[in-house]
Amino acid sequence: MVSFAELSLTSFLADRLQQAGFTAPTPIQSAAIPLALEGRDLLAQAKTGSGKTLAFLIPLIERAVKEGWKPAGSARSPRALVLAPTRELALQIEMELRKYAPPSVTSLAVYGGVPIERHYRALRQPPMIVIGTPGRLLDVAGTRHLDLRGIEYVVMDEADQMLDRGFLRDIQRILQLLPSQRQTMLFSATFSPEILTLAESMLKNPARTAVDPGVNTPTTITHAYYVVPSESSRVQLIHTLLQSPESGDQSMVFCDQKYKVKRLAARLGGEPASVGAITGNHSQAQRERTLTAFRSGRLRTLVATDVAARGLDVPSVSQVIHYELPGNPTSYVHRTGRTGRAERSGATLLILSPKEEHEYLAMVRRLRIQTKRLTLPALAVLPPPAHEPESNGQSRHDGRGRDARPRRAGERQNSMPQDVRGGQGRRGWRADRPAAPRRGNS
Repeated sequence: MVSFAELSLTSFLADRLQQAGFTAPTPIQSAAIPLALEGRDLLAQAKTGSGKTLAFLIPLIERAVKEGWKPAGSARSPRALVLAPTRELALQIEMELRKYAPPSVTSLAVYGGVPIERHYRALRQPPMIVIGTPGRLLDVAGTRHLDLRGIEYVVMDEADQMLDRGFLRDIQRILQLLPSQRQTMLFSATFSPEILTLAESMLKNPARTAVDPGVNTPTTITHAYYVVPSESSRVQLIHTLLQSPESGDQSMVFCDQKYKVKRLAARLGGEPASVGAITGNHSQAQRERTLTAFRSGRLRTLVATDVAARGLDVPSVSQVIHYELPGNPTSYVHRTGRTGRAERSGATLLILSPKEEHEYLAMVRRLRIQTKRLTLPALAVLPPPAHEPESNGQSRHDGRGRDARPRRAGERQNSMPQDVRGGQGRRGWRADRPAAPRRGNS
């Protein structure tokens, strides 16, 4: 498939794609869309930023419009289900769906972190398409606010991350609620044995395509790193790098731990300096406000944990900065994939200690990525630190990073941040020891 025009899409969808400037499909779209339009089950491998969201949304929208979909079966039964590992990705998929689908194709994103009553109310008029995280989907289905027996079209996006987050049992329970007669597609950045076993239980005689084999990053992204002598120079270097993007370009900075995100964002000046922060500790409303400000350009920099490493598509992100060596290669790849979107160029930069350099070079050799060490530039002066607000609106720290709350007599001040008190430090990446699976928040 050379162009979308070859597909003879419905006029509304064709016009929307043209307005968005999409004429030629990406490799995964070219491989997946014709098969999906034929009604085939599909097992597809594609790296982050390759355009796979439209690879399953275009056939879904086309089918809904041509068949004149309406909620079928019971009063609460949608026609299509898209599974996503994180609330950010679920919201991103629904945003893309709304961008290209006509208003008659109704949809709802269902995810944790918000009062479940909001979803109960929205499901009183059931949508044609539901996009959701496994935990919240089971919650609303378990209370009979959502009936999955009328599902005809199922997509599992980022299947490898779904398993990494410990959602296998939830996925198996969801599959038991679906009808056996359906079209199913599974998208993953890797084809591990666990993914293939899951695909065998989900798919029937699937077509298989791997246009971007292996864990890789887009070729439009350059990789480089700095080695710094101290933690203070690490923060100062990040501030210096944030001054370099051209007007309109944005940056993302990733940290491994939540307390580092809060501390770094505050040290960079916070929102007065157009710097926002996102971690798993922020409420869903806070995360949505920050992401909206970042997408609109009001925030030039977003500091985040891996909660923002997938599902966030902001084309104006020109550089991704890693505050330290990521915990594993997959994390590095997906963080890096937040830049270089839609075939644009981008850069990923790491700030490393001398001890981390050896580990990083071993990692990029395994990923077959070319990188180079850069000379430290002249470091810019840091802005005044922003206060870190508590939930009651008061600041926990004074301007020098100390606890501003008066201590009671005999009370010791703890020098370790609350987030890591009594826990273990960051574990570095090891080639012979993969990261342990964890269950994420849905």
